[in-house]
Amino acid sequence: MSLPVQAQSLPPQVAIIIDDIGYQKVDPDIIRLPYALTVAVMPFTPNGHDMIALARQHGKEIMLHMPMEAVAQNHLLGKGALRRPMNKQQVQQALNKALDSVPQAIGVNNHMGSLYTSLPEQMDWVMQVVAARGMYFIDSKTTGKSVVAAVTQKHGVKTRSRDVFLDNDKSYKALDRQFNQLIQLAKLHGHAVAIGHPYPETYRYLKKNLPRLAQQGIKVVPASALLDLPAVPAQLIANTASSAKPQPVKTKPAATSTAAQTTSIVAKVPEPVTTEQVTTDRVTTEPPAVVSEIVEPIPELIPWHPPYLPHLPGFDTPAAAPVVEPEWRRFYPQPAEVPVAVAPVPLLFR
Repeated sequence: MSLPVQAQSLPPQVAIIIDDIGYQKVDPDIIRLPYALTVAVMPFTPNGHDMIALARQHGKEIMLHMPMEAVAQNHLLGKGALRRPMNKQQVQQALNKALDSVPQAIGVNNHMGSLYTSLPEQMDWVMQVVAARGMYFIDSKTTGKSVVAAVTQKHGVKTRSRDVFLDNDKSYKALDRQFNQLIQLAKLHGHAVAIGHPYPETYRYLKKNLPRLAQQGIKVVPASALLDLPAVPAQLIANTASSAKPQPVKTKPAATSTAAQTTSIVAKVPEPVTTEQVTTDRVTTEPPAVVSEIVEPIPELIPWHPPYLPHLPGFDTPAAAPVVEPEWRRFYPQPAEVPVAVAPVPLLFR
């Protein structure tokens, strides 16, 4: 009975990891924010070494943001990615090279990886290297089929998984909803891990709203401070995802001689974090009106668009330019990539 009391007596803590560092002009601005953000640097990036030096200057914890094969959109992976056809030697050699390119990293998290983090054998090879270097691993949780928890336990690697994505949708309203969810999870669970990206919108939002955490008694800590702590239960994430959403705008009824009494009933449908979540508000007036808000369903795969362009140096260029996707398709699974047939080149022996 003493354990819950002790846990509740500790101040709530959040770790906020900023992925994809090394490409964007806004990277220095987000690194300079006076909070203990964790900086996840992509390997072999044009500005990676400069951003690492800046992060160290500002006391930020540094991780390697390791590209791993996804179910789709692998042209956005970047250089040095881990892919399913690679054998053990190739995987460990590629990971070691990536780690050597970010020598100040004390941990690793996956960039994309919705396919790769679901492969037990390949992730076992990864954790052999991580364990040998005495590092931790944060599961970005881009798939519900992730085997990271089991494999890290096998190798004694300290770990934690992501609870909230801050900026899958970069609108201010969406950022605010996710940030409010992070606050609720920290208060209810004692700690939570969020992942964001160096979008200009994310930087502006964090600069304005990070002070709210201290105002509510929540401390920002490096990712390493929350290792081996249990991830927030999916049920709690589902519940807070509903309650953290802004209330839909309700139109006022026409003026009457008597004030209409208003009651609000919120029906929450808790489901796993990667499935559809629905919140319904019913407002009873004279006559009754129903206002509802339905959120886009989020499938198991959670694709996000990295804040850089694939034509920058170090990227695998797709055979054909990708078609710009409609906004409404952003949260839906995309079809698997079809390998492009390559015509054989005849060899001339002289």
